[in-house]
Amino acid sequence: MPIARMQKVSVLAPVGVREELVDRLHRLGAVHLVELGSDGGTGDDPALGTVPFEPETRQLRLALARTEFILQLFERFGDAKTGLISGFLQEKVHLTLEEFLVAEREIDLPVVYRELEDLDIRIRQVEGEISRLEEELEVLEPWKNLDYPLAEAYGMEDVEFHLGVLPHQYLEDWDREMESRCPLSAWEAVERRAEKAYLAAVVHRENAAEFSSLASELELERVELHERELPVPDEISITRERLEAARKKRKELEERIRERFSLKPKLLALKEYLENLLQKEEVKGKFLHTRRTMALQGWVEEARAEEIRNELEEIGDPVDVEFDPPGEEDIAPTLLVNRRLIRPAETLINLFGLPNMSETDPTPFVAPFFILFFGMCLGDVGYGVILTLAFWLAMKKLDVSENARRFFRLFMYCGIATIFVGVFTRGYFGIEGDSLPGFLKFPGTVDVLNDPIPIMLVSAALGLIHISIGVAIEMYDNMRHNSIWVGFCEQGTTLLLWLGIAVMAVGAGVKVDAIQSAGMFIMIAGIAGVILLSNIGSKSLAGKFFGGLYNMYGLLASTIGDVASYLRLYALGLATVAIGSVVNRMAGMTWGIPVLGVVFLAVILLGGHAFNLAINFLSAFVHPLRLQYVEFFGKFYEDGGEPFAPLALRTNRVVIEDR
Repeated sequence: MPIARMQKVSVLAPVGVREELVDRLHRLGAVHLVELGSDGGTGDDPALGTVPFEPETRQLRLALARTEFILQLFERFGDAKTGLISGFLQEKVHLTLEEFLVAEREIDLPVVYRELEDLDIRIRQVEGEISRLEEELEVLEPWKNLDYPLAEAYGMEDVEFHLGVLPHQYLEDWDREMESRCPLSAWEAVERRAEKAYLAAVVHRENAAEFSSLASELELERVELHERELPVPDEISITRERLEAARKKRKELEERIRERFSLKPKLLALKEYLENLLQKEEVKGKFLHTRRTMALQGWVEEARAEEIRNELEEIGDPVDVEFDPPGEEDIAPTLLVNRRLIRPAETLINLFGLPNMSETDPTPFVAPFFILFFGMCLGDVGYGVILTLAFWLAMKKLDVSENARRFFRLFMYCGIATIFVGVFTRGYFGIEGDSLPGFLKFPGTVDVLNDPIPIMLVSAALGLIHISIGVAIEMYDNMRHNSIWVGFCEQGTTLLLWLGIAVMAVGAGVKVDAIQSAGMFIMIAGIAGVILLSNIGSKSLAGKFFGGLYNMYGLLASTIGDVASYLRLYALGLATVAIGSVVNRMAGMTWGIPVLGVVFLAVILLGGHAFNLAINFLSAFVHPLRLQYVEFFGKFYEDGGEPFAPLALRTNRVVIEDR
């Protein structure tokens, strides 16, 4: 079965073996633990005789926080890249299990943390100084033409020295008003930038009040440089020297951090080692404790039940292990156990949501249809070869996680499907059908551009088959959980109607009246079944009949809409061919250009086909996925399954190897 059968496991053991019990469960990696007790198993319940138990995690969390801080510091000053591709290509650390289990001894975390924390504090202080100096330079730069000492300018007895920024549109008004209202004052435009003028003014104290009033009226933005003593060019020079020194200091501190980058593999291993220790400690909070005993409960695969019993009973006689099948009200977690060939498609199921235990796992049906639909959307032998080789090499050469490897394998299969569809639709890098050699246009192949009807019919037929499988799965689940009769009435009659339509279409295509007549009778039987039986749950005859009529109307309308959705497979395949053909024509126009024609030809062909492959690869992923999630899953799938997450050794950046 694609969904593993689950059994409920209950364990009763003395408190004294708690550590050994958790270690064995962690090593087995087979028990999905659930919380016991209304308060999570940590409260005091006199009726049950339970006692509070709070796992000790403070030191582990502190060590983990320190490790994460150091790794984030390394990423901050390293060459770490973010994005989808970099997520696949994260640095991996390869260790044996024995090496991983001693990761804590490989590094003196408190010492390293104190050293790097001190460097981080100093860098942040220097960065603050750099920001302050940069802001000072920004303020001083417009006044670089003030070549007289500012201390003397601000220190004059009978006059006041002012600096300000004035909008350009007020400059003429300023000149006129200053002359009439402040006759004992002088001013100059030190700098003009964009829409602002930078002004310096020497104002006699008798004109100070009028100057302030004028500045307010014409929106003069005051600038204060009282703390400066030297001429502005000298102040700028000094500030730049300080800024350069601060930047040099920051660079030195950053280099000291980079000198510790060699610790990164050990820190990655330590981080995941601590996360596993924390997981083991936290899981103890799910146990139910009394003063002398403890109880735990969880879910295990039926196939591993005896292995778990034998392992736990080795602890000693006081440990009691019992297995029970799930009850009617139990909600067991979901574990998909598909064959290796279709296992990569589980990624698509996880993106949507796992099935619950009462449902059928859709992975065996999603895998072939998604791969075929992807191939139909791209439909080019050349592109298919590129994808197949690219993802095959990615699996072989890249150091990636198992989940990423499955993802690559799925797209390798999609590339193979693209090749086969490309042969059927005469797709070879967008070369038009008339230009292909005769051996590539053998009987059974179609020209998507010039003869679209066959591929449109194939798309519609595949759509009908696809949604029929969805209805058949719903009928199967209905028969399992309700009755065979209910399953036939609610879904079987729909399938009978669709079968009749398909048989009629075949009879019309091969021009055999007997087949066409048989299809008509099957279709009529299906129509009658939908009208008379599909609403069998209604209590009254009128409700059954009129409910059936409504179901018939809805079925016809939804079938037309659903099947029409699958025509996008043809449309996207056509888009791939059309864009490739346009690229080839554009490249052909450059062939006659002397000397550079070959260069232009190569650039247009490579760039154009790379763009075509990239944009249609995205479409070939998104649209078939939509057909799975909306059209197919809409017929039977509810999802809502809880992932099977056993207490186990979990690593992300660390790869445990057998040596």
